Amino acid sequence: MELCWDDVGTRRRMLAVPAVYFLFYMVYFNLLEEHIRPRFWISCGLDAYIPFCEVFILPYLAWFVLVPALFLYFHRRDPEQYVYLCRSILLGLTICLLLYTIFPNGQPLRRPITRDNLLSRMVIQLRAGDTPTNVCPSIHVFVSMTAALAVGRSRAMARQPLARVGLIVLCVLICMATVFLKQHSLVDVVCGAALCLVLDMAVRKSPLGMRLLGWICQVGKKREKQPQEF
Repeated sequence: MELCWDDVGTRRRMLAVPAVYFLFYMVYFNLLEEHIRPRFWISCGLDAYIPFCEVFILPYLAWFVLVPALFLYFHRRDPEQYVYLCRSILLGLTICLLLYTIFPNGQPLRRPITRDNLLSRMVIQLRAGDTPTNVCPSIHVFVSMTAALAVGRSRAMARQPLARVGLIVLCVLICMATVFLKQHSLVDVVCGAALCLVLDMAVRKSPLGMRLLGWICQVGKKREKQPQEF
């Protein structure tokens, strides 16, 4: 089902889709954090060879700005990649929530931080509000890789090669940050990357998720056409 992007109402409703979904996501994720206890602990031998490096807090936190910024940019400049992000990320986050619910997991990699500097204190604050649970697959990695694929394919970004390269490098640094901050095991990173690649193939080769987006736009359009009663 194709979306009529020239219609102002359609663009407005499509902008609301990720906003409404992320409200649902935050409520569900916080409920998991509060009420679900890990039964599976995720780690591997290679994790021990990765040192803690607090400087990676900068790209890790940049993720929280990057994701909404890309949604807004693509909504305005590249509708094709905007719809791709909606389909891939919203489906992927739903899969992650289901996996965290069915297979409650956590990671045992965090150690006390003994360094006393601004970046280390930022990591301590991050850990205070982010428990080492619900980690596999890594949402930071999944979303960052999906964003990098969208940036790499964007026709609008083709006219901004430096910005494109910079954003892709930032996405790579975010993925690296998850292990250097001991937020995730390498296992989480691999699973997040695998989820990204599988969904990428599914979304690009099938109308997966398009019917739902089209239905949302059609419902909104019908409501706008209904006469107002006074």
